[in-house]
Amino acid sequence: MPAPDSARKWPRRIVHVTPFLWSGAGGALVRLAEAQRAAGSEVTVVTTGRSRGGSDWPAQRQRLRRAGVAHVRLDFFAREPAVFWPSVEALGRLLARRRADIAHAHAGVPACALAVCRDRGPWRGAAIAHLNSWGVGRPAWMDTMDAWGLARLDRVVCIARAYQTRLVQLGVKPARLRYLPWGIDLLDRIAEPRAASEARPIVGFVGRIEPRKNQIALVEAFARVRRTWPDLALELVGPVADHGYADAVRQAIVDAGLDDAVRLTGPVPDVAPFVRRWCAFVSASLDEGQGLAVLEAMALGVPVVAAKARGIEDYLDVATGVVVARATPAALARALGQVLARPGQTVARLGRARWRRASVWPGRASACSRPRASAADVGRATTTPVATSR
Repeated sequence: MPAPDSARKWPRRIVHVTPFLWSGAGGALVRLAEAQRAAGSEVTVVTTGRSRGGSDWPAQRQRLRRAGVAHVRLDFFAREPAVFWPSVEALGRLLARRRADIAHAHAGVPACALAVCRDRGPWRGAAIAHLNSWGVGRPAWMDTMDAWGLARLDRVVCIARAYQTRLVQLGVKPARLRYLPWGIDLLDRIAEPRAASEARPIVGFVGRIEPRKNQIALVEAFARVRRTWPDLALELVGPVADHGYADAVRQAIVDAGLDDAVRLTGPVPDVAPFVRRWCAFVSASLDEGQGLAVLEAMALGVPVVAAKARGIEDYLDVATGVVVARATPAALARALGQVLARPGQTVARLGRARWRRASVWPGRASACSRPRASAADVGRATTTPVATSR
């Protein structure tokens, strides 16, 4: 847990609302709630718990319990009126009962709920939001619905510039928006030297098994690269978020004859011991909220090959990694082949820029690389009053 920060004056009573505690965004929320609780605030986190194949990650819930953060289950994953409106009514009662000074939404549906709660009363506290990711291929009406709610809150923090631009296009006033990417826990990482790969060279990726992470393209790219490096292994680290897609990934592995070369680890308590063994971290993601796994690989000194995607494009460039314009198997294979062919040169060329970028990201708020200061930066971005001219 982060140490108490006497310089950070958090509101006394804080309520976070999110569909699920999972992935990098869930971990960032947990770190924020831990810091707020350590500073003396009364903190409550509202999640759906479990719904339609999605669920909170147990490890993240356990961290909240250890920190003394209260947990309440309300469904803000489903958008159907029969689910949404009863949850809104329950949230309004919770905010009034807890006398929340500030409520913090971590997705579009919770943002809409907070907007309605405040409009209808009796709760009249501050309301802010984080926009992490909208994903790809979702219908336009979802963007419109989420933007309606976000536009009615006091502040919206975007962790990718592309989403900041998109919200302005949808009518959210620029004065309400702040660009502030999440930081990563570097203090227990940067002292660790990058481990040499084992006897069998390994490349890998960290992320939930789901279509937007595009693991099938990664498997197909790996199959191409293995024609030149037949001893190469691939590790896909992360839980299954879409079981149908996971079945398709496993079938692609079988079809390519890679049963003995590709490993799906499932969820792991700490990704760093895996990543540090890799020759390269390879991302074929079509969209990322920010791509915290990419940042952590950079911090661990592992070369990164990644397709250009929202979030990642804000910090990964030719100085800090190998960027692929489109996430096709052929393009990914070419880029990965370049790294494998000249591993020493690649690490030397990327090393200094990569470490600097990961350890001070973002440049204008370098303290985000430290968990406690990251929470403070979020506090400044979200609690500074909006100019009255809005």
